[in-house]
Amino acid sequence: MGLHISRIEIQNFRNFRHLVIDNFPAHAVIVGENGVGKSNLLEAIRLVLDPSLPDSRRQLRAEDIWEGHPAGLAGGAEVTVVVELQGYDDDIDAKSVLAGVTIDFSPYTARLTYRFARRTEIEATAQDVRPVDRPLTAQDYDFTLFGGENESTGIRTIRREIALRVLPALRDAEGDLQQWRRSPLRDLLERLPLDPDNLTDTATAVAAAVDQLTKDANVAKLEKHLSERLTGMFGPRMAVEPTLGFASTKPDELIRSVRLFVDSARRRGISDTSLGSANVIYLGLLLEALNQQRRDEQFVATFVAIEEPEAHLHVSLQRQLFGYLLRSGTTLTLTTHSPHIAAVTPIRSFIVLRDTDQGTVGVSTAGLPVTDKEAADLERYIDVSRAEVLFASAVIFVEGLAELYVLPALAAAAGFDLNAYGAVVASVHGTDFKPYRTLLGPRGLDTPHVIITDGDAAPDARGTREAGLKRGAKLGLSVASRRALRTLIDELPDIDAGDYASRRTPLVRRLRTRGVFVGAQTLETDLCALFGQQIIAAFQELSSNTKAIADVRAGVANEQASTVDSGARKKMLDRISDLGKGRFAQRLAAHLGATDLPALIRQAAGITDPAAAVDEIALDLLGSASYLFLALNDISHKVRHQPLFSARADDGGQPEDPDAAGQ
Repeated sequence: MGLHISRIEIQNFRNFRHLVIDNFPAHAVIVGENGVGKSNLLEAIRLVLDPSLPDSRRQLRAEDIWEGHPAGLAGGAEVTVVVELQGYDDDIDAKSVLAGVTIDFSPYTARLTYRFARRTEIEATAQDVRPVDRPLTAQDYDFTLFGGENESTGIRTIRREIALRVLPALRDAEGDLQQWRRSPLRDLLERLPLDPDNLTDTATAVAAAVDQLTKDANVAKLEKHLSERLTGMFGPRMAVEPTLGFASTKPDELIRSVRLFVDSARRRGISDTSLGSANVIYLGLLLEALNQQRRDEQFVATFVAIEEPEAHLHVSLQRQLFGYLLRSGTTLTLTTHSPHIAAVTPIRSFIVLRDTDQGTVGVSTAGLPVTDKEAADLERYIDVSRAEVLFASAVIFVEGLAELYVLPALAAAAGFDLNAYGAVVASVHGTDFKPYRTLLGPRGLDTPHVIITDGDAAPDARGTREAGLKRGAKLGLSVASRRALRTLIDELPDIDAGDYASRRTPLVRRLRTRGVFVGAQTLETDLCALFGQQIIAAFQELSSNTKAIADVRAGVANEQASTVDSGARKKMLDRISDLGKGRFAQRLAAHLGATDLPALIRQAAGITDPAAAVDEIALDLLGSASYLFLALNDISHKVRHQPLFSARADDGGQPEDPDAAGQ
């Protein structure tokens, strides 16, 4: 991959109490909620690597110290940023530059450190240290930049050879391109070996054109009026001679008059393009300038960091731009809120930042424990509709569209606004949950999540029964536990057996401890016991077929009976499928949202005391629909630190204020 950042450690800087990101990807895409510290992470890297950052920016202030530090800047807080580099085992130039700061050779690893700490106050000798009996200020601190493990090893020359270039979000690309000193076009043009004779001829032609312009009487009159006014303002000793023109006539300055146009007729300049297009043009010029500098061996490597490159870009251009950047060969770090960029990002390139009460923490997918084939599968899975799992505080994985509509409606009716807490319901459009569990598991993004899957207890067309339990047994269990659980599943009696429920329930609960919530049969049949009237009402709004409505009514009654007729169940499910399960679930969600769910749940669970909590034991009494509420309860505890239902009987299912919940 070539020279790249391989590890970062930050202590006490802004959002970060102690952030450690091992396996920092060479192409890193940093995602996270607003305010979690994505820009601050880039700023921390700049403290170490950016040669353009003035020392005044490296001299931190009180607001740069992690706000949770017990003493803060006044009490002697210390800030450190450690950046380690790898990928130069076969790079002779990099080995030469980094020789003095290399800390390991298998693989070659260099360490660069920024340290901001209290300045030692010395009066006469090293032993005569003057104590400070007052709160410290920024003036009592200083910073140092060093390499390796010895603070006396400076890195100023290293930062000239291996540097960081940061492009902030929503930059004024148009303004920078028109300012010669700030434009990347300057570097490209000034390194051109221009023919001096051609420059002289061009300057002569420009002078002739300027002379022709000033022959216009109105131009000459304007020059005269300006001259008289400025002479009166300056006085005779400091008089100037204002002259109108459109370019310098000095050959060595003529190159500064060159402007970039976006059409072959040179009629449309940068100001005539969109903000997004101007940013892309600026980035293209910068990458080309860096490429030219690299060819001329001006430096060993430059790392490019871009904040939110999606700003003002159409989604198709976002995909095109990021796809190009990945192929450009430049070591790249970017922050983004765009699921469209995330959707085309290699699965091992993500860094996810997450806020905690101990500061922002981060994880990398560079070491995700999957094979290359599984990684390719995950990249196909993470399309735009499912890339949002990368940005979520918690995820509920479901099988299809029906659950995608129903779960948020149930949560909202319970007073749990999933969006307000960053929780996402994500459909895998099937039953293969394993790649997602790997991605969000402890060796991946470590994102809180649950899996909701159909029970499919009854035999299917191929005679397979308890498919949901078997599916769950493959998720998150050791090989030995999986085999033991599978044996118990295979030994389950028929559904109609008297001891079926008593033997199946412990298996369901065991999977629940692993974050896998298994239903009884399918979502629609599992909802019938609690929401039979809502199912019938939703179906009637979508169908005027009296026979179909009768089949659904009979199917609901069948699911509520003590013994289930498989024929009636099939008729009901077929009628719903004829409408479209997603379409039906969308309409059903509206009816569920209008339900007084807390009162319904308390009634179904037999809770009469208004002060009693609706805990897991109570939710387990809800029959075939209990797994849905238990899963939501689990996520509620993870992101709200409270159960799904409050102890009040009259809360009416109103969504809570996240701030009131201590978030």
